[in-house]
Amino acid sequence: MIKFFLYILIIIPFNSLAQEINQSYLDSLPDDIKNDVILRIDEKNKYEKNVYRSIDNSSDLKKDLATISADDIFGSNFFDSVQSSFMPINAPNIDDSYVLDFGDVLGIQFIGQKSSIDTYPLARDGSINILDIGKIFVAGQTLDKASKLIDSKVTQAFIGTEVYVTLNNIRDVSVLISGGAFNPGVYTLSGNSNVLHALNVAGGIGPQGSYRSIKLIRDNEVIDTLDIYDILLDGYFNSRTRLRNGDIIFVDPRANLITMEGSFKRLAKYELKEGQMLSEAINYANGISTDSDLSNIFLYRLLDGEVKTIPISNVSQFKKIKANDMDRVFIRKHSFRDVSIDGAVLRPGNYKMIEGENIFDLIEKAGGYSSNAFPAGAVYLNKDAELININASKLLYESFIDGLLDVLQKGYSGDSDYSALINIAKELKNSEPNGRVIIDLLDDSSPTLLKNKDSLFIPEKSNSIFIFGEVLNEGPLLFKDGADIKHYLNEASGLKDTADKGSIFILYANGTTKNFSTNRNLFASQSEQIIVEPGSVIYVPRKIDKSVSNRLTAQAYATILGNIGVTLASLSVLNDK
Repeated sequence: MIKFFLYILIIIPFNSLAQEINQSYLDSLPDDIKNDVILRIDEKNKYEKNVYRSIDNSSDLKKDLATISADDIFGSNFFDSVQSSFMPINAPNIDDSYVLDFGDVLGIQFIGQKSSIDTYPLARDGSINILDIGKIFVAGQTLDKASKLIDSKVTQAFIGTEVYVTLNNIRDVSVLISGGAFNPGVYTLSGNSNVLHALNVAGGIGPQGSYRSIKLIRDNEVIDTLDIYDILLDGYFNSRTRLRNGDIIFVDPRANLITMEGSFKRLAKYELKEGQMLSEAINYANGISTDSDLSNIFLYRLLDGEVKTIPISNVSQFKKIKANDMDRVFIRKHSFRDVSIDGAVLRPGNYKMIEGENIFDLIEKAGGYSSNAFPAGAVYLNKDAELININASKLLYESFIDGLLDVLQKGYSGDSDYSALINIAKELKNSEPNGRVIIDLLDDSSPTLLKNKDSLFIPEKSNSIFIFGEVLNEGPLLFKDGADIKHYLNEASGLKDTADKGSIFILYANGTTKNFSTNRNLFASQSEQIIVEPGSVIYVPRKIDKSVSNRLTAQAYATILGNIGVTLASLSVLNDK
């Protein structure tokens, strides 16, 4: 059943190409290569089907545009813990300041002349009714005052009786949340809730709501105002008033939104109240970072329908400039580069370099070369180059997969040996691309400028070369001055029958790769013989079918060899021990 499913999976794409699959050839491929071939078929088939872009996804784009919100506004993630339901919030350990009302239930324990434990719900008139004592009106009083009142009444009626009052159940309250809340509406919460609890249940602040002015309205009067920045910046919660039934929580419209960019410790958009100076936004942004370029300070302000660029000579000027909505404050950062140097230098490690410094400046900061350094074999890695190499390796690998597809389309007889092609594809797939940039540290006329996250490795002097591939004995060999490539092939006990004598690759210590033909070079005159330098890597590839492009295989071998070379150098495999 599984084989039948694979057959269907594979034959459908090829029907679109009007080609016939040779299943035995496909089964001969390694599993990982076979899967990539199948995926490549699917990609080609999808490309042929999707010539025109479907508009089905346009709704997703509209949705994205519609849901663009102020996620980068300072404080916007404060309510990320929004509850999934609107059930009342119940908090334990109610303090004595809790104000009682209808719906609360008291637990009263009597010890002494009268001994019992009973519950007493508050009636609608705000009272509890105790047997032999009568009604005691406690609504509107704090738990502490109500406890003292009950104790007074009981001790008058029952001499020598002690009373312990607890709050067994908290009433629910219904409040209206309106204005700039994320989800305005009427919500039912616990009577122990405050404004923050209510806002959390309503999803927090909406796209146009204010984080600086949230009003609690009771009986048509503003009895409290919450500024969330007090909590976020100072840890001060200035709104501890508990909610009551019928309260209104109104989120005012947002006032001035200021964007802080560049060299601030906390980049974000900050809301400033009317009349606040821009210096307050700098405080909210946690001040200016130590890498600030204070000679490049700008205020971008919307005036008369266009954005004006206003140069600022000193940060203190912001103390005199009132905030306007949509202001943008920018202070340039000094462009430092975090780089590393390792290997044969006196002080290897991580360094912070300023803009414009080059690779020789880095070596100087590292104290220069050690006595056994080999600058000609330096390995310089760059992140941009790594991305390029990753993409190039991917495209090259896909080209080899396409080569396997060509074999499938032409028909597989089983007579030809395509194992070399498969091996190249496997080596490409398993090869780790690097960002090596070829440099010449012996020439300081045009030094390489450093980029962020660059790394430099200086190997030690090498007295060996490394040979591998289709030779009888792979591994390191002792370097011999003046010896040609034929000498090292003999030292490796010669070539295998499967060796491609027409193509030998040498990776020199500086990262350059050359391709030589034994037929052209090994038996040439002495002046034309191949130069082998200390630290070089010699690779003899496997003979491959001529149906595969020589240029393609050369690119593959150079890529694989280059990636291996960086690993060998970094691990000091070629160094003298």
